[in-house]
Amino acid sequence: MNVVGNAPLAAILLAGWRRWGPALFPRLDGTFVVAIRDGSNLILHRDTSGLFGLYCYHDVRSGLAFSTDLDVLLRMPGTTRRLSRRALHEYLRFLEVTAPNTLFEHVTAVEAGQTVRWRNGVATVVTAASRSVPPPERPVQRFPDAVEQLHSHLRHSARSRLDATVRPAAFLSGGVDSALLCAVAARERPDITAVTVGFEGTTYDESLAAQRVASHLGLRHDVVRFDRGAYLDALDRFSAGAEQPMADPTSLATLLVAEHCRERHDVVLDGSGADEAVGMMPPRHIRLAVLASRRLPMSVRQPLARAMHAVPGFAGLAPILDFEHPADTMIRWDGFKRPEIEALCEEAVSFADTNFYRTYHLHEHASPFDLFSALVDAMPGDRLTQAMRMSGLRMRFPFYARQTDRYLRSLPVEYRYAPGEPKRVLRALLARLVPAGLWEGPKRGFTFPLHDFLTADDHLVVRRHLEQSRSLDAVRLPRDRVLDVARRYMAGDRGLVFRIWALVVLAAWLEHHDVDG
Repeated sequence: MNVVGNAPLAAILLAGWRRWGPALFPRLDGTFVVAIRDGSNLILHRDTSGLFGLYCYHDVRSGLAFSTDLDVLLRMPGTTRRLSRRALHEYLRFLEVTAPNTLFEHVTAVEAGQTVRWRNGVATVVTAASRSVPPPERPVQRFPDAVEQLHSHLRHSARSRLDATVRPAAFLSGGVDSALLCAVAARERPDITAVTVGFEGTTYDESLAAQRVASHLGLRHDVVRFDRGAYLDALDRFSAGAEQPMADPTSLATLLVAEHCRERHDVVLDGSGADEAVGMMPPRHIRLAVLASRRLPMSVRQPLARAMHAVPGFAGLAPILDFEHPADTMIRWDGFKRPEIEALCEEAVSFADTNFYRTYHLHEHASPFDLFSALVDAMPGDRLTQAMRMSGLRMRFPFYARQTDRYLRSLPVEYRYAPGEPKRVLRALLARLVPAGLWEGPKRGFTFPLHDFLTADDHLVVRRHLEQSRSLDAVRLPRDRVLDVARRYMAGDRGLVFRIWALVVLAAWLEHHDVDG
């Protein structure tokens, strides 16, 4: 390319673009977004992790603007903060709005792994957002060799992300992904600190499992616990700082631990990306539900489900048949159902333009493993992106390294999943580094005692944001319907916990952000 090794990054990228065009981006490693002006073309690319945002505002009057920060974009001259009703529906269903949609009209987000060309006000997708990897041309390795090769990839990606750090740390939740990352990183940097968020009680707390791993690795282990007051303050600060409302239950803990680490460490490693690269097999009841959807029309399924609800001993099996769309069974959180959103918003609702449902229809005839894995990719979540923005913490993600991610996705399914052994290749590598008895066992993953948080102090959070505040008026959610949901939850309907949390987060966010509803 005739570029010297110490050339500015912009010059290297431009030379790469001139040589390879869109094929440049898969050659880049790390988490990044790129914008290239090439004549009358504006080229925008977002890496496959999606951990940095890239937003475009376009209408016929104000033209085109783009930014990596949604708030900055919406402060540009000529832009408006008009609410997208379809995005509001998506939020109430999924508890977040996922690219290419945003909460605002005229604003789209570049999808993770996507390249978009803008020319004369028209956007064309040059490279579709896809993380699929073609089968390797070489013969499949033996499983032990695959484990060793993965170890080599992870060591390289961890080493490169720890280069030049002075006070490194790594998040350790006690699960396979974070334990493996800590085990690999510890051999590169024995001075790395393992950081775990602890919770009171044993239901949600994984700090003891994390401590066993950290002790075996000889790592300093920092277990941080936050009291209720800290979480209440975090709800207010996250609501003020988040670009869009998002009701991932772990968002508050993520922000607090990011702020904690920002004062103590210059880089923190995180195990995000492992689930997406390795893939997942859905639970048996979901596999049966998808099979039922292929064999039985809804007009047959739903009467059968109602009958099963009424028969003792069969009610627990009713969810296999009781759904409107088979994709509903694989949504991460139990948000409002489509008929409930229609009643709440008093308007017709469709999810056809959401990334999740489009992904389902692209893969609906695939194997259960491939289908569910594609949907995991389609539910990226934004809590880390927002926590990094608000705290200023530098985070690095070795599993998202180009070679590591591609290698994991290229492995045969039986290397990634076996009955009773999810994440097979990750578990096999971890067992080489940490005795299995220290980490095997039921794991909840990184989660948060959401119901306890909402019900404490006589449902203080619910009353403050739904009964006492009128911020939801800005998005035309009828107050009587909102209060009805809130009162049913406070009366003991625990099945509404994620719906209530979605409303609380939306109300709290609207208290800090102007929206033209």
